[in-house]
Amino acid sequence: MSITKRTFLIICCIISAILLTLNGATYLLFRASITQQLITSQEAIIEANVRLSGIFTQTVDQLVYRYTSDQQLGELLGRDIGQDELRDLNTKFALNNRLIYQQNAEPLLLNNGFRAELYVNPALEVSQLFLPSSTIPEVSRVYSGAMVEQEDWYQAALQRRSGQHIFLNEDQTRLCFARRLQSSTFTGAYQKDGMGVLLGSLPVNQISRLLSLVPVTRHSGFLLLNDQGDQIYRSANLSELSIADALLIPNSVSSELNIGGQEYLCTSQKLEWGIQLVFLTPYRDITSQVWSMMFPYLLCSVIFMLVGILFSLMLSAGISRPVVQFTKKLETIRDTRGVEWNPADIRGPREIQQLSTSFGSLIDRINTLIQELTAKEKLRRESELKALQAQINPHFMLNAMNAVNYMALAREEDDIAATVDSIASLMRYSITEPDRMVTMSTELENIREYISVYVLRFQQDIRLEILPGLHPAQVVIPKFTLQPLVENSIRHGITRQDPGITIRIRAREENGLLIVEVTDTGRGGDAALLNAYLDYQDVQLQVTHGFGIRNVNERLMLRFGQRGGLRYFNYDGRQLLARLILPSECDAASDTWP
Repeated sequence: MSITKRTFLIICCIISAILLTLNGATYLLFRASITQQLITSQEAIIEANVRLSGIFTQTVDQLVYRYTSDQQLGELLGRDIGQDELRDLNTKFALNNRLIYQQNAEPLLLNNGFRAELYVNPALEVSQLFLPSSTIPEVSRVYSGAMVEQEDWYQAALQRRSGQHIFLNEDQTRLCFARRLQSSTFTGAYQKDGMGVLLGSLPVNQISRLLSLVPVTRHSGFLLLNDQGDQIYRSANLSELSIADALLIPNSVSSELNIGGQEYLCTSQKLEWGIQLVFLTPYRDITSQVWSMMFPYLLCSVIFMLVGILFSLMLSAGISRPVVQFTKKLETIRDTRGVEWNPADIRGPREIQQLSTSFGSLIDRINTLIQELTAKEKLRRESELKALQAQINPHFMLNAMNAVNYMALAREEDDIAATVDSIASLMRYSITEPDRMVTMSTELENIREYISVYVLRFQQDIRLEILPGLHPAQVVIPKFTLQPLVENSIRHGITRQDPGITIRIRAREENGLLIVEVTDTGRGGDAALLNAYLDYQDVQLQVTHGFGIRNVNERLMLRFGQRGGLRYFNYDGRQLLARLILPSECDAASDTWP
């Protein structure tokens, strides 16, 4: 993908992210604000309805009190019947009139279609006057309790010690209030179930006149629940709401409620008689209001997005054009040695011009390095040529020694022949691949040649012992690592006056490392001083020519890193032990190690 497209996409993504973030934050703020406003409105309506419902319930309670304390009603309920038919008719007429009279004394109930009916306790004789055969429905206000004693509402009212049992009638057109009626003026025998059950009812369509049930959104509405959670009223806006079971709603200021798979904002409050008033607003109304408020913002966002796309095209083209020109010029470069870079040829922002200048400086440095490498390569080839020429002299000397060896053998000078042969072997070993890996057996053969020449010269008893451990043929070490240690034991371990020395060598494996130790019976030395010399510390130590112990240590560390090296240790006083450490995975054939 070209830099122009990448720049364009990046700018578009940034603009989109900003717009999405702003619109998302705006949506959340609007939703929270509208929700809070609805909660406030619902709380205010609930509070107003609490007061209105209180007026209604107090009026009904006042009516009940009137019936309870009505002396004439108590006297009529306690009369005997069956003695005089005319007197019984007067009693029946008087009970109906007394019930209607007390109800008409409350205008609030009268104006809203409230109806009060008394179902007389079947235990009272007067209840016989109101049997179905002698009572006209919808005309009489007094009935015998025997007519409804099997009804659930009747039994529920009798079982209540106080308060109202609230329910809907069978055709769900009237809201009914049933309670047991006592009379303080009754002169007959005490009745456990009272004088009967007073049933008050109100047309359902009058509830909205009694209460201020004003919806705050299109689909918001009200529920009235009795103390068992049964629905006794539902406003028209909630006609789609289906509640089959009892609904238990917490008496809280506001909460979320899921009914029939739909989320509602719910505000509820307990009223008198255990009635619970519930205000429900579906969240879809809240979302609809939010989107209606968000529409202008979304329209502005779309316009801003289109402007941003045009701006992105212009900006990406302006940013990428100098980069594309710079890239095309770079693609034409095949060899920097023939390039004449002019930073002025690249036009663009200051950063691009600075990049062009830096690239020109880089080309100059590359050309300088190429020249230096060419000169060094030339010097290396000259050095190799000189090294090849320098090998002519050792090979000439080696051939000359072989000729002397043949002459000594021809004259039967075996000692001279053996000495010359040992010297030739030493020279041959030293000029052939001095840094390759060899077995310890090969290194020991060269050491024995060295000892034989040394013994012939100085006539001292020098012995070489191989202690038990790894077999020398199994041990692979770099060339010329043991000989300098043996040579140091001979040169510094004894003097010309000493009769001789024994040098002991042992190879072993420990913790994945190959350890080769060299000890002798010589005078010993200071191991700490030797280790300080190996670490390039300033010490008073006489240094001779040759490979030397520092050379051995450096070669091991260069080849094997921290896993290789040479260290000295003292034992039995000043006796020295030289320890070579290298990995045990060395391979003589490949000259490498894992």
